[in-house]
Amino acid sequence: MNSVLNSTAIKPEAEIITRDRLVEDLKNLGVQTGYLYNVKASLKSIGFVEGGAKTVIEAILEAISPDGTLVSDSFVDAFPLPLSEKHAKIISDRHTPSYAGAIANAMLKHPKAVCSTHPIQRFVAIGAQAEELMSQHTPESYAYDVLRVMAESGKGRNIKIGSDDKVVGVGTTHVAIGLMKFQQKRRRCGINYRDDKGRIITFERNWSGGCAVGFGNFNPLYEKRGAVIKTGSIGMAPGKLTDMGKTLQIELDVLSKDPTFFFCHDPACLDCRLSWEFSKGNYLSAKFHHSKNKLKLISHKLIRRRP
Repeated sequence: MNSVLNSTAIKPEAEIITRDRLVEDLKNLGVQTGYLYNVKASLKSIGFVEGGAKTVIEAILEAISPDGTLVSDSFVDAFPLPLSEKHAKIISDRHTPSYAGAIANAMLKHPKAVCSTHPIQRFVAIGAQAEELMSQHTPESYAYDVLRVMAESGKGRNIKIGSDDKVVGVGTTHVAIGLMKFQQKRRRCGINYRDDKGRIITFERNWSGGCAVGFGNFNPLYEKRGAVIKTGSIGMAPGKLTDMGKTLQIELDVLSKDPTFFFCHDPACLDCRLSWEFSKGNYLSAKFHHSKNKLKLISHKLIRRRP
């Protein structure tokens, strides 16, 4: 039994979450066929799933069958440029493991999965429009363009499985930042990939990121302005279904008036305080708070190690 469950040790009293249970929960959340679904999920939050991430994927596919499409980010690490000898040997392709979690990596292994060819911000899709969506996302594309296409289609939905603090955002905030052309000072990073002629090319990251904590500032607005279709539970996790077209429009409206709306309130956050063209933080103050937080973390670790 343990071999087909989540890697987390199972307590005797733990409830086993089955595929049928997940399908029922997804349908109760409003998931149905005919839409493009971007999934953002915390597998651990769902509980002890029989079959793990693979079961979650199969449950979603059953709920959206036959005309739905499931999409997940399957982003890969980028490395400081110029690439070191070690990192230069890494060639990004559809088999490169993702840091995006168990769901993303299980989708990459699915026999019907289709991947985009973007070297870093790679997406993976399964379903009716998988080929069409993924073929448009190339090294020349904006990093999050798949989500823009989904949002502007009128059929884009985001399935969030997990609490807002564990599963950040609904995907479209990155699209809004790109459409607003916000500029961010970031360390030069990239990765090698092989083009369609077999040549090894170094790809440099060329888009802005954002503070994951600050993205949560939009959550009350999604609720207030009608972007949340329904909330419920997926297994043991909170679930939320949102309209991607509406979340994107809310973000664009807000950011056009206040570009700093997605900044967090942590004085030690170098991303929000210093990295953007409209950041107004003081370098010495931000570095002071950042160093202070680091010392606290080290202190807590030392205390835990004491016998």
